[in-house]
Amino acid sequence: MERPILSMEGISKEFPGVKALEDVDFELYPGEIHALMGENGAGKSTLMKILSGVYAPTQGIIRLKGQEVVFRNPLDAQHQGVSIIHQEFNLFPNLSAAENIYIDRLEVVGRFGRIQWSRLYSEAQKLVDSIGGRGIDVRKEVRHLGVHSQQVIEIAKALSFQADVLIMDEPSAALPENEVQKMFDVVKRLKEQGVAIVYVSHRMKEIFEIADKVTVLRDGKKIATHKIEEVTEQSLIQMMVGKEVAQLYPVRIVEPREEIVLQVKQLSLDSAHAISFNLKKGEILGLFGIPGSGSHTVAERLFGLVKGTGAIEINGVQVQINTPNEAKAKKIAYVPPDRHRQGIIKPMSIRQNLAMPILPELSTGLILDQERIKKMSSSYMEQLHIKAPNDLQSVDFLSGGNQQKVVIGKWLAAEPEILILEEPTRGVDVGAKAEIYNIIHQLALKGLSILLISSEMPEVIGLSDRILVLHKGEIVHEFGRGEADQEQLLKRASNPRTRGGDVI
Repeated sequence: MERPILSMEGISKEFPGVKALEDVDFELYPGEIHALMGENGAGKSTLMKILSGVYAPTQGIIRLKGQEVVFRNPLDAQHQGVSIIHQEFNLFPNLSAAENIYIDRLEVVGRFGRIQWSRLYSEAQKLVDSIGGRGIDVRKEVRHLGVHSQQVIEIAKALSFQADVLIMDEPSAALPENEVQKMFDVVKRLKEQGVAIVYVSHRMKEIFEIADKVTVLRDGKKIATHKIEEVTEQSLIQMMVGKEVAQLYPVRIVEPREEIVLQVKQLSLDSAHAISFNLKKGEILGLFGIPGSGSHTVAERLFGLVKGTGAIEINGVQVQINTPNEAKAKKIAYVPPDRHRQGIIKPMSIRQNLAMPILPELSTGLILDQERIKKMSSSYMEQLHIKAPNDLQSVDFLSGGNQQKVVIGKWLAAEPEILILEEPTRGVDVGAKAEIYNIIHQLALKGLSILLISSEMPEVIGLSDRILVLHKGEIVHEFGRGEADQEQLLKRASNPRTRGGDVI
């Protein structure tokens, strides 16, 4: 009988006042893709940090190839055959792909401490080619490579340590929809080579397409391990949240009003392209496109982050928006796609983050009205169901879903009429997604006009009243509610010369 290449037995981890993991077992076999699932805060990250040498377990043992091991730090784990690829790429953009793969490695250093450049490039190219990266020039600086190519470089870097176990943390989070399949091809190739892979993801569709087994954690405990064919999406959700989530997307029972709140005319996205569209009161308008379509630029133009030409009318009055402050004054709010870099200030409290956009309104002269700030903060914590001991909790210690609610809450505090949501559920678990979807639905019911920009097709389809499809800076199609499926949406976004399923 084949033995596991990795076994974690009775793993527990305690932090001051918190039991993050309790008596967790986990096994991984050679050439196996084993999905690890659970809500934010379930213990997935802690378990993987123990496996990759970031944390030492409070209790329990790790066996690698049948031998008990202790990882003193991540580099020690790598040298023993366990590598991790983080959700956010850890590459130096101004160095070549080859330099990133072998950075700080003595294998390519010759006599007198000189780098053997020919060997560096040769070994790096051979490694990249072996995992399906043919066509990637390892001499190129990373900043000149596409997102998928950068991910291949991250994987090659991990494998350069002769990794037997590869941990992939939300590997598709940084990838556009049309690049995910390429990543799957790389993962399947690694599986064929005998690499054992722990695949951490919130995306159900991916789990059923790529995984052999799935383990679910909840509240720091292992709930179950199953072969992928033994579970359904509904049973996985139930294991993750401890109850049934009957309806992920709220049913839209109220039609948007005919009143046009936002009218965009020939809004420039680049020197060659401009778009026109409108947004009605209480409408959720989806905007979908693959990278390079211009959907992100639409958000930046409307919020005054980048300048350009074109006309913007709000409630029938033409306005000029050249800065975020001008957008905010015109009752436009923007929830950006990267909450860590653009949405929250991690060391600050929930209260401070929520108050940030409206500090002038919460002050008398130069003095902040602390009572008003506290009242406002408590109100949004309650409305958005932000889970924390109190509003003085640092947002750095919140789960991804609760951090995202803080980002949404701080802009709702500005009382906008138009809310731009870009990737509103990136990196959050299914339970938090359902909550955020319900928040979006309720906001629309109250008359808030929402521009939803997302790379997750089920999200765009499930929430939107209308969907505009962008391709290379142009709106190429409009779908009404219930008219689009994922195949149609992706075909339109990839090739505008399609009608139904046929190329025209």
